[in-house]
Amino acid sequence: MVEACTGTGGMKGRTSGQWKGKAAAVLLLLVSAWALPAWASVPEIPRFRLMSVADGLPSTTIPVLARDKAGFLWLATWDGVARYDGVNFRVWRHEPDDPASLPGNVVQALHIDEQDRVWVATENGGLSMMGPERRGFRHFRRAQYPEMGSDDIFTITSHGKEVWFGTFGGGLNRITADGRFLRFRPGADDENLPSDNVLSIAFDQQGQMWVGTMSGLVRYDGKRTHAETLPAGEALIIYSLTPDGDSLWAGTSGGMFRWRKDSGWSTPSWSRMFERPNAVNALTPDGSGEYWLASQGGLWHTDGDRAPTPIAQDSQGAGVGRVVQTLLREPDGGLWVPVPTRGVAYLRADWRRIASFTPAQGLGGGLYRGLARSAQGLWLVSSLGGVERLDTVSGEVTPLGQQAERFRQLRFTSVLEDRQGRLWLGHRYGLIRLDPGSGEVREWSNGNGADAVPDSSSIDWLVQARDGSLWLGTQLGSLQRRDADTGKVLTTLTQSESDPLPQEIEAMTLGPDGQPWTAGTAGVRRWDSDTQSFVTVVRAGVERILSFAFVGTDTIWLHRLSGLERWQSSADGWQQSATVGPRQGLPALESTGLAVDPQRRLWLATRRGVFRIELAADKTPAATPSVRVRNFGVRDGLMSQEFNDRGLLMVDDGLLAGSTADGSVMLLDTQLPDSPPHTPNLLIDGLHVSRGDRAVPLSPQGGFELRPDDQELQLSLRLLSYENPLANRYRSRLEGFDPDWVDQGASGERVFSTLRPGHYRLHLQAFDASGTPSEEKVLKFQVLPPWYRSGWGIALLSALGVLLLLALAAAYRRRVRRRTEYQLAQHKREVAEQASLAKTRFLATLGHEVRTPMTGVLGMSELLLGTPLDDRQRNYTSSIQQAGQHLLRLVNDALDLARIEAGKLELDLQPLDLRALVNEVTTMNAPIAQKRGLQFELDYAADAPAHVMGDPLRLRQILHNLLGNAIKFTERGKVGLRVSSLSPQGVRLEVHDTGPGINTHQQARLFQRFEQAEGARTAARYGGSGLGLAICQELAVAMGGAIQVDSKPGLGTRFLVDLPLQTVAAPTPVATQGSGAVEPLNLLLVEDDATVAEVIVALLRARGHQVTHAPNGLAALGEIAAQRFDIALLDLDLPGLDGLALARQLRLGGFSAPLLAITARADAEAEPQARAAGFDAFLRKPVTGDMLAEAVKLARG
Repeated sequence: MVEACTGTGGMKGRTSGQWKGKAAAVLLLLVSAWALPAWASVPEIPRFRLMSVADGLPSTTIPVLARDKAGFLWLATWDGVARYDGVNFRVWRHEPDDPASLPGNVVQALHIDEQDRVWVATENGGLSMMGPERRGFRHFRRAQYPEMGSDDIFTITSHGKEVWFGTFGGGLNRITADGRFLRFRPGADDENLPSDNVLSIAFDQQGQMWVGTMSGLVRYDGKRTHAETLPAGEALIIYSLTPDGDSLWAGTSGGMFRWRKDSGWSTPSWSRMFERPNAVNALTPDGSGEYWLASQGGLWHTDGDRAPTPIAQDSQGAGVGRVVQTLLREPDGGLWVPVPTRGVAYLRADWRRIASFTPAQGLGGGLYRGLARSAQGLWLVSSLGGVERLDTVSGEVTPLGQQAERFRQLRFTSVLEDRQGRLWLGHRYGLIRLDPGSGEVREWSNGNGADAVPDSSSIDWLVQARDGSLWLGTQLGSLQRRDADTGKVLTTLTQSESDPLPQEIEAMTLGPDGQPWTAGTAGVRRWDSDTQSFVTVVRAGVERILSFAFVGTDTIWLHRLSGLERWQSSADGWQQSATVGPRQGLPALESTGLAVDPQRRLWLATRRGVFRIELAADKTPAATPSVRVRNFGVRDGLMSQEFNDRGLLMVDDGLLAGSTADGSVMLLDTQLPDSPPHTPNLLIDGLHVSRGDRAVPLSPQGGFELRPDDQELQLSLRLLSYENPLANRYRSRLEGFDPDWVDQGASGERVFSTLRPGHYRLHLQAFDASGTPSEEKVLKFQVLPPWYRSGWGIALLSALGVLLLLALAAAYRRRVRRRTEYQLAQHKREVAEQASLAKTRFLATLGHEVRTPMTGVLGMSELLLGTPLDDRQRNYTSSIQQAGQHLLRLVNDALDLARIEAGKLELDLQPLDLRALVNEVTTMNAPIAQKRGLQFELDYAADAPAHVMGDPLRLRQILHNLLGNAIKFTERGKVGLRVSSLSPQGVRLEVHDTGPGINTHQQARLFQRFEQAEGARTAARYGGSGLGLAICQELAVAMGGAIQVDSKPGLGTRFLVDLPLQTVAAPTPVATQGSGAVEPLNLLLVEDDATVAEVIVALLRARGHQVTHAPNGLAALGEIAAQRFDIALLDLDLPGLDGLALARQLRLGGFSAPLLAITARADAEAEPQARAAGFDAFLRKPVTGDMLAEAVKLARG
């Protein structure tokens, strides 16, 4: 679309002289003009509302204003593009990291086409376009589009789907509907231009394009261009072109001209006023047949053939420039005007309703508390002693020069022009009568003099009764009646007298009967001339009466704090017939005056502005009539909305006058009709839902679905009505959630925290400041149920319910069987527990019972091998010893498993020399492998730890088991052991062989107890119990590690033992005694088994010791009493007095020699119990000579 109010837009004045740019200038917030249209009843004093940088405007330099289809105001500024919605500004600027942002911030031209696309031209930045979705700009620059004449664009417009733009130095350019660029340049052909510098473009009603350049005007009819000769010449600078119906206005350096299709060019009588340097930059109609002109010299308003009136600058705008570059008129008649250095200003469509006067319009200053009708306008008296007459037609203020210096020290509070034209002035200290014609002045002061005025307070009211007498009143309740000609006091009523008199007066005026009426704390009273007293008409009640006014002769409207009351006269007196209060839109507040206009509408002055109350019908019988309340405040043209006490006066012709607390005086035309209703546009400015930790935008058109876990549906509404955006009101109703409309007040925001699943219809509506409703919007959406409440979820749950019923039915039939099975399981568990306990006891007993005879077997075989034997005998004896050792290993394995199952396996962690342990194990297993014809390899990696914290016994056990199995199952090839480090700490022991290998199925059960690779076949061929690997795995797990197997049939087997053992420093070597001859000792052996005793005695004596044997504890006590022993060796399981009790008895008896426990017990508690009883060393049977020798050596220290 074409902005009818936009001229040259962003001319490039900052770099190429005045014609290339327009410096920032000001339009006044409060300005005045003295011309008056024939139908206006108040002087025209337009008062603008300003939005500045403090309100979010990016810059006060605004070359172009535009309006999009929705109704948003768009502003091209020197710091980006702004969009205004009546509340907030949204700004688009250059962002270095965003290629879709503006190429620069100084915006020279702006246009919105019929497709609602925003076209922007920045300084030397080419052309940028933002689509209707407002998601970023697409850029057109000469570097990418060589057909463009220049990147310096002055003006943009569109026609249909084509976009036209004028450049500086690049001529006229067109973007066709299919995106092609065409260029018009100066030349001799039919598409010539007089200049490459195009300042303005416009299309008239016939579709012809007009192009204004630096050197003249041309018209393009779609085929060729036609040079236009203006009345002032050809080579003029064309600053602006504005279509106006079937005509076209041209603002040029030579003046203002108008073209009509039928008559061609004409020159207004005032054209030469707007020659350069006051050329017109923009023009827009004002809606009444006249025009607003934005020129290089400011803002103007036309008045027919008379010279346009300049909107004179107010004192607040002094010292700033005057250039106005653009104008924009809203569809409802509102006007937008940029105010350089200040911001952007808005003028209401009904700005002619109110005229506010301040010292800038001629007032003398001070607070105006007294207003009175005058034959030539309005009398005003101020707190600074000023007496002025305001011409309500011309707006001229005339101070009363007579006695001005004499009155300067007085604070006037009331004024009255009597029927003879004399002026009565009331003040704090007395009364003055002034004859403006003759200059005669008479004064009466308070005190005790003749005809003195009441001294209770200042004179607040002056009224002239029908009989010509003058009444004066004070707020404290004093009343006085005087002869208007002589000034003589006729009646004085004060609070001290017995006459019924209001204690305080809030209002006083003449009634329909021509007599004074008062209202205050004692109600409404009137003067009864017959009784010469005031009589009560309406009693005060709980609340005092603040103001009152008459409608006709039989109706009084009263105002109290709670609202308005209508009282009507009847045969039974005055009766209340209606009320208007907060429920009808009138807030509860104090009033300072009440008046009735010729249309019988009420005007109530307050400190929140003046309220107009319009009843639906006159004398409606309803107690609560249908009313329409409208407030007029600073946004309607008032300088201040705080009205002074007694500061409201209705002039006879329907002109309302008022004075306010800032010293201004208001004239309001009550006869001016309200602006025609214009349906404002309601937009959904933001709609999103919280989903997790992010806000998800939703479509403003509706049709979306919300998930069950979505939270806080947030809605933001904007009513694009700029008359008084803060007075816009919003309401909404969500079907199924709200029982009725929800009044949101001035906030367009609403949040729905949690919504139940279902289909919803959200009704939205808003009202502008005058109460005009927007079209109702309906937003449809759905909240999805959780899965268990959806269709398929309910079907699934129903199916599950049926299955549950079937299951319950089946369960009932199985109930008895389950009870039987439970009882059987209980029995089996008890049996299993008993079996486990029996197994544990059996293994403990077996370990004890086997170890004792094994001591005899292994000991005797060791002793036998120490005697001279032939080879055959030695082989037999060795076989006996090996069989005994194998049997002992089986018993130890079974005991280890029992400990593991019971959780009683304890590790003896100590620093150990890992390399020495590995060498020891290798020394024992390498000969066995070599004897079977196998190669044995040991690889101790360089990074392997030398010393670790671990249990040496269990490490030996693991290595012996794994190496033993490898040697046993490998028939040819080699067996090896590799030691390396484990990351981040620990050691890896790898045992590998070239045996038959293990398949996957066998590996799965390899570490199960009593399992071997091929089951019975393996046991039959190689022997073994199947416990070795199970115990190794359990030991590795107890150390925090694990054992893994890597094997394939035919390729050998690798066992990887990963143990996270802590690396420690090498232990300090302990000095050892030489290995010379062992010192013979006198030893005591207490053992009840004769065979075991014989073996141990023989083994000890073989080491050179003298041994005394005692079969029980009592015998041992006798031996100790008879002789001294170096060491005592005690069996723990002795008949009668057991070994533990014997040890405690010996310690109590003073036996200080070392005690050495020798037992067949396999439980873990045996050694701690022995230590606690006083033993110094501990040995488990069977024992060997070396074990005995080492134990004796350690016991001796």
